[in-house]
Amino acid sequence: MLKFLGRRSAFHEEQNNAYFIDGDRLVMLDCAMNGFHVIRREGLKKLAEAYRGSVDAEEPKEFVILVTHTHGDHIGGIPMLIHYAYYVLKKPVTVVAPSEEVKEDMDYLLRRMEGCAQDGYRLLTVEEAGYEFVKAAILTEHVPDLAGRCFGYQLELEGRNVIYTGDSCTLKPFLPYITEGTVLYTEVSAFDTPVHLYVERLLEQEEFLREKKAEVYLMHLDDEDLILGKTKSAGYQPAPLVTWI
Repeated sequence: MLKFLGRRSAFHEEQNNAYFIDGDRLVMLDCAMNGFHVIRREGLKKLAEAYRGSVDAEEPKEFVILVTHTHGDHIGGIPMLIHYAYYVLKKPVTVVAPSEEVKEDMDYLLRRMEGCAQDGYRLLTVEEAGYEFVKAAILTEHVPDLAGRCFGYQLELEGRNVIYTGDSCTLKPFLPYITEGTVLYTEVSAFDTPVHLYVERLLEQEEFLREKKAEVYLMHLDDEDLILGKTKSAGYQPAPLVTWI
């Protein structure tokens, strides 16, 4: 499934970063600046070995980044990764936007503001990219100023249905995609605010998730100890941080 380079919220040093390996691609769910620095420091082969659990894992040949929304703790590392991949690693990068509107925003950032080399990356929508592991981009609610531009993803990994919420104040848009045996990676907050999924609202779905036999992993944690204490009886686990071999 997914490995995490960090599972904390925006104001922490280890911000939320997930990845998986698909063939010869390293696929990231967003890329915060700390995620870029892990890649720079550890190297691609080490990330592949950690994911595969084998020192014989081959180094990925390209990057794919699935964007959920354009907050800095989610996309701040993307331009730097493009520069680094182009000038140092000599590897291609594909940035995948969940909608045309988000694609336009990312184009402005990467081309106009960051000046990323035009032949150093591709910027595509989910539909244009056509990756088999992406089944749907799921529109959700996060902050009013980004209304209509915040998404999660339905993925198929290792033959299993995987739901990744991104930042969301509600689980409701994702419920129709949760089938029996789903692996759910959901953000959760210790605080009751209108922009993140309050832990008590997550627990309101406990019966539904139990009926679906869902595996639930918690990410984007603002108070890890409090959240894990409240969800322990439900059997929810913290998102798995990468461990080096």
